[in-house]
Amino acid sequence: MRIAYLADYKEVIPKLAEWFYQEWFNLYPSKTIDDVKTAIGERTNRDAIPVALVALEGAELVGTVCLKTHDMDTRLDLSPWLAGLYVAQPWRRQGIGTALVKAIEQKAKALGIRRLYLYTPSAEFFYVKMAWRAKETTNYHGVEVTIMEKEMALQFLVM
Repeated sequence: MRIAYLADYKEVIPKLAEWFYQEWFNLYPSKTIDDVKTAIGERTNRDAIPVALVALEGAELVGTVCLKTHDMDTRLDLSPWLAGLYVAQPWRRQGIGTALVKAIEQKAKALGIRRLYLYTPSAEFFYVKMAWRAKETTNYHGVEVTIMEKEMALQFLVM
């Protein structure tokens, strides 16, 4: 498996939009699949937010994750966000999600980000294993979610 920038694989945007629309349409009932494609298309940066990464097994798209300025329209006070972590069903529980999270965390550090946020309706334990901590629980568009945060440790070179 390799992880690369979405910017290098723009042809997968329609597939990502399908995945996202099927998985999360209930949180954004007014959004169309074309809205989702447009939003994903904005994540084709390499050195600025929004930026997305994709996981590929050979030529097959197996997952994705991104950094966004905001991910909850009710919490504009928190920024930036790890968002859109998705692993295709047949590829789950093989470490791909963990690899994507670690890769996007490294990108965040490279961008000088000191703290990241995310929200999840059901995967709190997954993130806790990677040193994320629950910040609060809230109702987001009718769904109970946990907002989580992680301090990005600054890396120092010791000589």
